[in-house]
Amino acid sequence: MPSGWPAKHMTGSNSSRFALRLQGAVALLLFLAAIGLLGYLAHTYDRRFDWTASGRNSLSQASRQVLEKLPEPVTATVFARPNPELRASLDDLLRRYAAASPKFTVSFVNPDQAPARVKELGIRADGTVLLELAGRREKLEQLDEQALTSALMRLSRSGERRLIFLAGHGERSPDGQANHDLSTFTTALREQGVLATRPDPASGKDLPTDATLVVTAPAVDLTGDEVGAIQRFLTAGGNLLWLADPGPLHGLEPIAAELGLRFVPGTLIDPVGQAIAGSAHFAIATADNYRFHAALAGFEFMTLFPLAAGLEHDPKEPWAATDLIELGASGWAETGPLAEKVNFDEGQDRQGPFILAAAFTRMQGEREQRAVVVGDGDFLSNSYVGNGGNLNLGLNLVNWLAADEGLVSIPPRTAPDTELSLSRDNSLLIGFGFLFGLPAAFAAAGLGVWLRRRGR
Repeated sequence: MPSGWPAKHMTGSNSSRFALRLQGAVALLLFLAAIGLLGYLAHTYDRRFDWTASGRNSLSQASRQVLEKLPEPVTATVFARPNPELRASLDDLLRRYAAASPKFTVSFVNPDQAPARVKELGIRADGTVLLELAGRREKLEQLDEQALTSALMRLSRSGERRLIFLAGHGERSPDGQANHDLSTFTTALREQGVLATRPDPASGKDLPTDATLVVTAPAVDLTGDEVGAIQRFLTAGGNLLWLADPGPLHGLEPIAAELGLRFVPGTLIDPVGQAIAGSAHFAIATADNYRFHAALAGFEFMTLFPLAAGLEHDPKEPWAATDLIELGASGWAETGPLAEKVNFDEGQDRQGPFILAAAFTRMQGEREQRAVVVGDGDFLSNSYVGNGGNLNLGLNLVNWLAADEGLVSIPPRTAPDTELSLSRDNSLLIGFGFLFGLPAAFAAAGLGVWLRRRGR
């Protein structure tokens, strides 16, 4: 110890160092404890905070209301391969639903590791989401908030939804297994809780207006009483899905007249179908052919229509018509015999464009009555329903008809906070601030610290 150094001063210095080390150790332990607590809370509780101006990373009020009214738990199974980008986009949306309701759970399945289950459920596209509620199922191949919330609304309905298929005249059978029948389509409807039945011709009762009537192309003429029953059904406010084909209407002319509907003579010939499907007898519709309508909201699949007829409409009040699908001017209606290769005959065939499907509406009291007419029934037959988006289109049309106002409309939310617009003066001010202002401030602060230490 240097001479003259007070022992008391030495002891106080050691005590101060010990106190400082103890304080540092305690601070470190508290910091680690806080980090551990935050990690535990983050793992245990899932909380999201959306500070965007439009709330675009949160569910809409409509979606939250649907989740609050779920009668039973919903399981969302995502069939997606381990593609990080695909899984991240799906997980981001689905986790919002899971965070908003404990009744909504999400799981991922690699379809390559569950081929039997994929085949059993009819999963066709990577990224398909299977929703299951109380034994009812619905598959979504295109996922956004509106599609998912609308599907939850349909699955949540406790009331029975029915389709009544007109039968007894050689129409397509809803439960038949032949290529031209519709059993694959009605099976998919059943998974959504929609039942397909046939009227009992011996009952003598009128058709129930709480169901949607499905009319496919008859092979023989309907009787006057049968046509009258359909007319009374429409007068009473029943909804109609008419899947027509080229050729005679076999007694359904009064129904077409009621809607202000006319069928273009001949079979639609589509050069685009010739290029894609290998036959001009196949009309092809893509996103460019679909018109704005609630039944087609977010629908972008390609659809295939074999041997289709064109439509025209001029509805009389109170009916109103909206085109759903329109084919371009490059096609025509072939009135001659169909062969492997057909040509447009001036003066005999009619040039496009053509309406392929249309929706009709009118108000019945406070309720909107709805009808959809498609110039082709083959697109939902067992032979073709699996092509492109044919099944999805059929399900969309039935849901629009049977759900009344059930399809929720979620407006798009803009992102005003993703761009920063600056004037020229502001840009120069910020630029000079970063280039010269900040470096000067740091230099001045450093110089001040150096001078202060030097003066001690």
